[in-house]
Amino acid sequence: MLRPWIITLAIVVGVAIWMLAGQLYQSKSDTTSALDAKTAPLPRVRTSVSSAAPMTNRLVLQGRTVAERTVQVSAETAGLVEAIAAERGATVEAGDLIVRLAKEGREAQLLEARSLRETRKVEYEAIKRLKASGYQAETELARARAALDGAEAAVELATLELSRIHIRAPIAGIINTRNVEIGDFVDRGNPVATVVDLDPIRIVGQVSERYLGQVDVGALGEVRLVDDRVVQGRVSYVGKVAANTTRTFPVEIEIPNPDGLIIEGLTAELSLPVTEVRAHRLPPSVLTLSDAGELGVKAIGEDTTVIFYPVTVLGDSPQGIWLGGLPEQLQLLTIGHEFVQAGQRVQPVPEQASVPSPADGGPVH
Repeated sequence: MLRPWIITLAIVVGVAIWMLAGQLYQSKSDTTSALDAKTAPLPRVRTSVSSAAPMTNRLVLQGRTVAERTVQVSAETAGLVEAIAAERGATVEAGDLIVRLAKEGREAQLLEARSLRETRKVEYEAIKRLKASGYQAETELARARAALDGAEAAVELATLELSRIHIRAPIAGIINTRNVEIGDFVDRGNPVATVVDLDPIRIVGQVSERYLGQVDVGALGEVRLVDDRVVQGRVSYVGKVAANTTRTFPVEIEIPNPDGLIIEGLTAELSLPVTEVRAHRLPPSVLTLSDAGELGVKAIGEDTTVIFYPVTVLGDSPQGIWLGGLPEQLQLLTIGHEFVQAGQRVQPVPEQASVPSPADGGPVH
């Protein structure tokens, strides 16, 4: 029988040989993996050079359309409504007739005043001649002059009273309301109609004190109406007194409206320029998320290493979105950025270059 120590020695030698063989195999595997990693082709990504450009930050406010002027037309004399010359919705020019009242006794009063004026004129001329001949005192001439002046004033008043039966539009615009009908009696001061001037139309919004100093009169603004129409106009007014409840200041934009298609009371969105910054305008497809969930883009750094840049979305346009927080110029990953990580080396392919074939190392992601 074999001695126990011989059996133990054999077991130890066997285990040592097994462990040595495993280490040699692992070392060979590691060496093979390292060689494979060095010889494996780098992933190809499509790139494009992006440069920053001026971008105007815009302040967006909610507002509404307001007529340039709204005038309530009132009667300046009393009388019965005899004729209606302008219906609601009619367009009128300044001076156009809206309502005519009955003349009643106004023409007779004017004739009477004119007759009295002629009488006073004859009397004055007679006394004037007698005064020149020394037969009348200066006081009589002065009294005759005063009587003539009073008669002329009476003619003017009677003429004015007769003209007041014609109630006319004080401004050009649209008849928004009419308060009387034929046969109605109106007294002096009673409202007859309302004329609204819609050209230009004003868009009124409220701006907070934070941005008040950045809104300038004369700046070009955009207005989006409730029906998605977009119109442009100039800032015509910036308020200097804040509203007590909201602590905001009124701001107005004037929009040309010669055809009157923009009416009063519409909801509108004002877009006003406030500051100018430099930013990159890029397609939304280049955006990606970091492992921490941060929004950004990927670009090529030194040694063709991928770099992740966090971004701030400053605005959008039909041509792309404006992004801030980026260098003045960068080589941006446009295709394939979803398949590579920050810090990974890649093989960039400019957008102008031809697409490599699989035989050259695989397609661009």
